[in-house]
Amino acid sequence: MTGAEVSRDEAELIRLCLDGDKDAFDRLVARHYRGIYNMTYRMLGNAEDASDLTQETFLRAYTRLETFHLGRSFSAWIRRVAANLCIDHLRGRGEATASLDERLEAGIEQADTRAAGSPEAQTEIAEDARRVLAAVQKLPPKQRAVLIMRHIEGMTLEEMAAALRWPLGTVKVNLFRGREAVREMVGEL
Repeated sequence: MTGAEVSRDEAELIRLCLDGDKDAFDRLVARHYRGIYNMTYRMLGNAEDASDLTQETFLRAYTRLETFHLGRSFSAWIRRVAANLCIDHLRGRGEATASLDERLEAGIEQADTRAAGSPEAQTEIAEDARRVLAAVQKLPPKQRAVLIMRHIEGMTLEEMAAALRWPLGTVKVNLFRGREAVREMVGEL
């Protein structure tokens, strides 16, 4: 299915939802649930909170679907809702930390470009990943959000700006500051 076909299909599902078809919304949830859960989990570092905020994201989307503009990307819109909920949640609970073992076991760590043949190299890669994840967890919510969206979700700067409804410059500044803060905390790897 091409991007245009997906957009037409989602637009039709949204029209059906607005007409009261709950099954159409269930199909939208099924299509986007995993991506939203993964994003919230990476931002929050806690499976229970991620599950709660994923459900809250879809509840808000359902109750505010009439504010969605059909010519826009539903995926970007729902990610913005999720990101804003995560940022609000992180602000509300203060400095959030997560169990790094839980995150690493869940497969959040990213692949390293170094050769991982020897046990020493594997140990070094795992330790570097732990240090980076610990540093990201200490960032302010906005910086954490853009780092996760960029480096884990693979979003472009423009996609992040659209999803968060921030000016492109604000995204760039938060990304730069977040990267610098992580660099200061962990040093060069």
